[in-house]
Amino acid sequence: MATVRNLKIKTGTCKRLVKEFHSYEKEVEREAAKTADMKGKGADPYDLKQQENVLAESRMMIPDC
Repeated sequence: MATVRNLKIKTGTCKRLVKEFHSYEKEVEREAAKTADMKGKGADPYDLKQQENVLAESRMMIPDC
């Protein structure tokens, strides 16, 4: 009985991590599109640099998953 419980816990953990991974992938896509849009519009260099930092942080989260 304990093995079934452990299996359910581990399965739930895997599902959560996969969901989190896909969430970060979507976030990277959104941030990349926003950065490209800012570059196309000729945004302020400071704002563009901050947006690139946000994008870099989002990309760093994917390997952690």
